[in-house]
Amino acid sequence: MTPPDFSQPVAGPTYGRFFRVLATVMLVAVLAMAARATLSLPDDAAAAQGYWLLGIGLLALAASYWVLLRATTTIDAVGIRQSGMTEKKVQWQQVRSARLFGPPFARRLMVRTANGRFHFFFGGSPELLDAFARIAKAYRT
Repeated sequence: MTPPDFSQPVAGPTYGRFFRVLATVMLVAVLAMAARATLSLPDDAAAAQGYWLLGIGLLALAASYWVLLRATTTIDAVGIRQSGMTEKKVQWQQVRSARLFGPPFARRLMVRTANGRFHFFFGGSPELLDAFARIAKAYRT
């Protein structure tokens, strides 16, 4: 199977607007609950451990949120790449099949590679979703 022509790279946000808005609403809700919990923690030395755990949890949540907002998916002549906590990438010669699925607000491309592993790539822009459809059509099994 030959991949579609991507001599002009297609790139965009990994997650769509709905997903990012939902993540923002959830982050604000968690921050509000954390503020409320902080105000109800006692001021003794034993409570200091609770503050540390709360702080570490909020930092991890903020880092995940930042990555969700900044992640990008790129499709070019070499293959497919997706940034995030770790970068995922698949070269065209590794692809054996591809399928597009998921609800409209969270479409993803499932790619099966030569070694049998599955990779999932999210697309958050119309251009990426069109490119996903072209890939799925080219690698239909």
